[in-house]
Amino acid sequence: MVRDKNIGHCRVLKGGRITIQKEVREKLSIKDGDFVDYLLSKYGSIKIIKFEFDWKKAMKQIDSLRKRKLLLS
Repeated sequence: MVRDKNIGHCRVLKGGRITIQKEVREKLSIKDGDFVDYLLSKYGSIKIIKFEFDWKKAMKQIDSLRKRKLLLS
């Protein structure tokens, strides 16, 4: 059975703010300005992952929708 490994902890500050520790940021390749997602598992645990967004792919999809007149400008 695979067990979770604790790689850090933090205190919740006023307004619900937290600081993601350096080791965690490095493992997730998170830098200032990046976004993260919180995923809730069916067992009640929370996973934090780096939110990756491909702007080029999104723009191609938008252009395709415009060409097919499925998206208004």
